[in-house]
Amino acid sequence: MRRICFICVTLMFAALATHAGDNNNVFSHYSLSVGIGTTGVTGDLGTMVTDYLGLRGGVDYMPKLTYKTWLDMSFINQNVATAADQYGIQIPADAQERYGLPDKVQVEGKYDNFTGHALLDIHPAKSIGFRITVGAYFGKKGHHLISAYNKDDGVLKAVADFNARRDPFAAVPAEYGQLAAKVGGYSLMPDDHGNANTYITVNNIRPYVGLGFGRAVPKSGINCQFDLGVQFWGHPKVYDGVSGQQLTAEGAKGEDGGVLKIVSDLNVFPVISLRLSGRLF
Repeated sequence: MRRICFICVTLMFAALATHAGDNNNVFSHYSLSVGIGTTGVTGDLGTMVTDYLGLRGGVDYMPKLTYKTWLDMSFINQNVATAADQYGIQIPADAQERYGLPDKVQVEGKYDNFTGHALLDIHPAKSIGFRITVGAYFGKKGHHLISAYNKDDGVLKAVADFNARRDPFAAVPAEYGQLAAKVGGYSLMPDDHGNANTYITVNNIRPYVGLGFGRAVPKSGINCQFDLGVQFWGHPKVYDGVSGQQLTAEGAKGEDGGVLKIVSDLNVFPVISLRLSGRLF
């Protein structure tokens, strides 16, 4: 991550040093842009430093998205010497019936993202709108990018009781470990009341590299800007919402989980945006 930041900053200063003298109208024209994309609704203020360089800064707001998904239930910390140790052991049917244990649990998830951005547009030629863009997106440190919880209160109470009072003569030997919901490669334990929740965070500073079309300031009137690139937000951190402890990945992975599972393994975020930009003066 530090290497990516260093490369972005180096490119910015190298480009500024090369082209700073090419235009006497430095910071003399500005534009206002609004658009939509994978980062949500975006708005920024732009200016041309030279005919080859443009600067843009603004904010991106993604309205809170709510969705429902299922998480698999499986045994963890088992001491059974079988190949199943690597993949998790599913709940036997007789144990489900005897203890009322679910093999899945439905959770409600929320995606919430608000960022600012500072971007430098580098145009290979002053007569075309094509550009290379470098910069960074900025989020709040520790922000819960995605959170999830069981909507039905106490739905995992049977699981909590089962984990607390293991019967060595039951259908499931104690050596099989405890039951937990699987979020990708992470295990989420219910609390004593049968509830579980989790959240995912990423780096608050997210370097950006991409390609695009459209100048930061239209030569006249209104223009259309398009961006395609990636944010480098680092490996997501998954937390137990009850204890606040960071979870560590294990070998067993749940096959469900939807967006939670995808984001837990995603190191970069794709940025696609389309904006309209109007020249202010």
